[in-house]
Amino acid sequence: MATTHLGFSYASSKNIPELFTSMFPDSKIAADYAMKDRKLSYMISHGTGHYFVRELVKDVNKAPSYSLLFDETTIVGVRKQLDLHIRYWSESKQCVVTRYWKSIMLGHATADIIGRHKLDSLKSDGIDLCRDNPNVNKAVETMIDKELRSEREKKTGRAPANGLVSIGSCPLHVIHNAFKHGFTQNEWQVEDILYEFWFFFSRSSARR
Repeated sequence: MATTHLGFSYASSKNIPELFTSMFPDSKIAADYAMKDRKLSYMISHGTGHYFVRELVKDVNKAPSYSLLFDETTIVGVRKQLDLHIRYWSESKQCVVTRYWKSIMLGHATADIIGRHKLDSLKSDGIDLCRDNPNVNKAVETMIDKELRSEREKKTGRAPANGLVSIGSCPLHVIHNAFKHGFTQNEWQVEDILYEFWFFFSRSSARR
């Protein structure tokens, strides 16, 4: 906890065994003590993680609504990692915040698998989704919307009029592809110009 509170680096833990051995030369516990930076990282994240997740959930539950932001990517080992963030109005900070919630390790990340993992993690009602993949995440949204409507119907005994609040898809893919298509169809040579800008400023004496 001193490492977290005082802002020490994880690498500083490598010298702690030697310090304890010098302080307690006759102690077998000090002689057998070992602490690597990776072990310290795990102890801090797993030891305090439950508390911060609980505080996050308490803060989210005070908000009138929230959005679930998710993205899956391939990591080392050719596995899919699904990262979940929550965007909501924080009563404690009095502003809209985006907070990391959790990461889920997946195998083959199909729409059904992604949706099922999120439904297993979320048992709340009225979830807003931001999606950045025009195909897979539409299927995920449809699946979760169907599941939410089914749960509401079981609770109320009648078919709900509304499901998820649709806020549209992420525009980044459309803007990126439009810009890429635009400068490849003309002679602007944007890539060369940007490289020359970088080269000019990298050689500036004011930036050395």
